[in-house]
Amino acid sequence: MNSNIPNIILEESKHLSDDLLKEVLDFILFLKTKNHSSTETEVLSSLQQNELTHLESEFENYKLLYPNE
Repeated sequence: MNSNIPNIILEESKHLSDDLLKEVLDFILFLKTKNHSSTETEVLSSLQQNELTHLESEFENYKLLYPNE
């Protein structure tokens, strides 16, 4: 990441009205939330896959072990 970007954003924001600054802040908060949400989704997806793998292994030979059911 270019370490100068935060400084550029700060300098450019000095020329914005309060209404535009509120929009910038809203956008920053949105980006943080979006990033956090995608991380949660990845974790949940991983958990679901682990559960599915576990269930498949539990019932691997079910029909052979319990042919009458």
